[in-house]
Parts: sequence; structure tokens; C-alpha cells
Amino acid sequence: MGRLSPNRCFSLGYRFSSPRRRVSLYANGMRPLHLPHLRTTLTDSGKPATEEDLFRYNKGRFLVNEGYELAKRYSPFDVRKLCRMVSALPRVAGSPITRIEKKEGGYNKALMMTAENGTKILAKIPCRNIVPQWYGTASEVAVLEFVKSHSTTPVSDVLTWCADDANPVHSEYIVLEPSVGQQLTKVWDHLAEHDRVKLIRNFAWLESQLAANKFPGYGALYLRNALPPALKQPGRTIDVDETYCLGPMYHGSWPGGFAADPDDYAKYSGPWTTLAELGRDLVHQGICQVRNYKTSYAGRGPHYGTPEEHIRVLETVLQVMPILTEAGPIRRHTEPVLSHPDFHPGNIFVSADDPTVIVGVIDWQFTCILPRFTQVRWPLFLAPPEGYQPGTPNPELPPTDKDDTQQAQDEALRAKCYEAALLKSRLESYLALTEPDAAIRRLFISCPFTYRDGILPVRDCLLKLSQNWAHLQVGQECPYRFTTAEVAAHERQMAEYEGWLKLRENTHQLLRSNDGGWVPSGVDFEEIRARHDKLYRRFVESKMERMSEEDAKRQWFFRDRG
Repeated sequence: MGRLSPNRCFSLGYRFSSPRRRVSLYANGMRPLHLPHLRTTLTDSGKPATEEDLFRYNKGRFLVNEGYELAKRYSPFDVRKLCRMVSALPRVAGSPITRIEKKEGGYNKALMMTAENGTKILAKIPCRNIVPQWYGTASEVAVLEFVKSHSTTPVSDVLTWCADDANPVHSEYIVLEPSVGQQLTKVWDHLAEHDRVKLIRNFAWLESQLAANKFPGYGALYLRNALPPALKQPGRTIDVDETYCLGPMYHGSWPGGFAADPDDYAKYSGPWTTLAELGRDLVHQGICQVRNYKTSYAGRGPHYGTPEEHIRVLETVLQVMPILTEAGPIRRHTEPVLSHPDFHPGNIFVSADDPTVIVGVIDWQFTCILPRFTQVRWPLFLAPPEGYQPGTPNPELPPTDKDDTQQAQDEALRAKCYEAALLKSRLESYLALTEPDAAIRRLFISCPFTYRDGILPVRDCLLKLSQNWAHLQVGQECPYRFTTAEVAAHERQMAEYEGWLKLRENTHQLLRSNDGGWVPSGVDFEEIRARHDKLYRRFVESKMERMSEEDAKRQWFFRDRG
């Protein structure tokens, strides 16, 4: 393949663009593009749509901050130019696009485009104020190409892509072959148990193949011949081979924020050659989030902590992190591995003829190469029930749970089946799931997010590590201490926090919502909002017996930005 010139987009090859600073819809009043009339049928969730509907977020409403949340997801582009570009692909053979069906996601507009000759093509348009500009698109393409060439995991062919929105479409895009088969969500509940077992084994085999690939460090994957000038500076990338390299790791939460510029956060974004470097920068990400404006607009739980308390807790983590990277319980599980970031049934496609055969895996956005002990985890649809003990010969729930529903026992059996399949297909992955110290794993995962979750989860990890220090086999004393009074206070606060989490989960279920206050389309939003207001008043009134009205409002599960 010949050398590619910069600032262009190419089909059937690697394309390059340099990152440009993203503009905020709020700050710059971006308006929708006015396009000529299209001779193309537009639909959104099966309903007739306008061009403007393609740009807007229509998959749900928000109980709080609705204007902000909708603006984040508003992504205009030139529909006519996109149709023309897709029509010109060799796969489409010049046939005009006659139908566009929008399949919306949280971070992208997925457009199923049908040509007059019947060819179907999928175009992904990232939400420009959520997905880090250039980096998100370029890394996702690199991951898709790598997975296709280095494993048997079935992923869509990339037909063309562009990571620079200064193109005729006026947006970044990835154009792919659509996945074949049917989503696992549509068939899982109807599968016989022996078919579920077979599917679980096939799933574990695909995961194990991905985990077998070797990498020289941690970070996000990029194509070496499609790097912007910023990543051509010394030390900004680590070569994987002649085609791929590791570069900075950006995602929806880092740097996060509305129209944030990833380049401002480069020094804490990798890539990293050692676990100690990775751990250090994950902590610095957390400190940076607290010091630089970042706050949580989901509800703040009890004992959230002041900014000063957040910094103190994270500085303690900075002291202990270099020691933990040498701890016995994780030392053999630090190898960099690639793993899908969100294995759930909606991202898995199975054969229409044999639903035990996986024919497609989608949504590789924000995939990164990280330590095995943080990457190997229970898939959402195979998560064990509460009280499940991994590694035991037969799945048994605690005595208090033995009279629970058959569903819990079925979940335990499937989790055990997944364990056994992982053990057979890749021992290292099985051990990474069952052996590492849970507090170390949680510390690595949670330290960048105290701004969102408060200080208690991180402090709880620190306490458990100090209590279990001898088991860590590090050959030196713990660099911090908890007094008896501090332990007692923390345990009281943690019990209150866990009760708050449970109440939040129940509230989300009652409102069919999530942390951001999202409510799916297809439900009566006004009814849900009235229910929310009633629950909110009850919550605040119940808390005002022990705290001020303002503090009670801060603990509610959905916070208005004001």
C-alpha cells in the first residue's frame, strides 16, 4: 500500500487526518445543515423521519439536564454527501441510496443505508461532543482491523473511514459491512439450556483468542501510518508491529466534559510500558478531574467528600500504587491484553440457523489494552448472583439464599459454565478472573472516578488492603495507617453508602432510568417525571430529619446542573 497523504479520507485503506479542536454547540450556537431535498426514505426507530431527526437524539428523554444531554448528542452532517460517498463505494457499485434507517446509540448515530440495488451499508457518525475527536474514530478502526487480522472473532469489514470532520460529510465517520445474523438479546431467553452452554463455551473461546495477543504496553491501539503530528513526537506511541502502535487512551469519561480537548490531558493518557506508570497516571487522572472543574451530576452519595478529602485519599493511593504493582496476588496477571469493553447480548450476533454460533461482535469503541487482571471480568449476561463463590466445584449460594428463586440458581450454573469454559480455553484468563485481590482490582478501576462515586469506594479499598497487607507479599510495611476510630467511622459510612446505592438501584428501576436520568422512548415520560417528582419530595423530606434541605437535595440520585 502506498504512502497516504494527510488531511484526506480513503476507502478500502488506511486514512489519516489531524485532530482539530471541537466546538461546543452551546458556546458556538451550531445550527443544523440545510440540505437539498433527498429522494431517500428516512426512518428513525421505524418511524418516518426528517434530516433533522437524523441529527437529533430521539431514543429517549432526560429527567434532568435535558437540554444539555440532547445537545451533547446532536450531530449534524451532510446527508446528501454521505449518500453520494457511500454510493460510490465498490461494494455499492454506484447504486443510489434509497433508504436510511437510524439506529441510535449512546455515543453514535448508526445509519443503516440501503441502495437501490439492495446493498446494505452501515455508517457510524460519532457524537462530536462525547467521542474524543479523531482519537475515538481512529482507534476504533485500528481495533477492528487488528481483531479481524489477529483472531477469529467475527467483526464487520471497514469499507471507508475518516477521522477528520473537515470533509464533504462535515463529520467523522466509519462505514462498515452490516453484521449478519440476529442479536443475542432476541434469542437468549428462548434457548434451551444445552444450547446456552454451547454458546457460552464458544463465547469463552473467542475471548481467549483475543487475550492471547501480545502487546508491549498499555494504551489505545492506532494505525502507525495514520497518526496526527501530535503522536509523531518522541515518546507518544509504542510500536506493536509494522502496522499498529499504542497511543493515548481517551474515552467518554477521560478527559470527558462537554467539548473537552484531549490534547490538554495528554500527559496522563499514556501509553505506558509498565504497570507502575499506568497506576500512577490513573490516580493523576482522578486528581486532575477533581482539581479541574469536574464534578458529578449524578447524585452524590453520603459522605461524598470535599475536594481536599478527594485529593488526600488519592495522594495516599499514589504512595501505595508502586508497591501494589509488585504484589504477589496480581504479579502474574499484569500482562497487557485486548478485551471488548462491553460484552452484552446486544453487542453479540448469532446465526439465524444455529444460535450457538457467534457470527458478529459489534461496538468496539473505546477498546483499550490494559492489564489482564482489570480486563478479564464477568460478561453482563453471565454475571453470577450475589453470594456466588468462584472456583468452587459446584455453585452454591449462601444458606440465606438457598430458598431464593430458580433464576438465581440458573445464573450460578451459567457462571460456573463460563468459569469452566475459560479454564479450558485459556488458563491465564481463568486465573485472572478468580485469583487477584479484589481490592487491588477495584482500586485500579475506581481511582480515576472519585469525582463521580465519592471517596468511600477508594478509601474502602485502602482499608481492606491495609487489613490484608501480609497476604500481598510485598516485603515492606503499609505506607499508611487507619486508627481504630477511623475504621469504625468508615464502616458506619460505608454501610450508609451501600444502603444509598441500593435505594438508587431501586429508584432507577421504578423510573426505568439510569444515573443520567435517561428514560427510554416508548414510555409515558410525563408519568415517569411525575413519579420522579413524588419520589424526590419523599426522599428530601426523609433526609431533612438528619441534615439540611440543601444537603438532602445533593444526595438525590439525579442532579440538575443549574
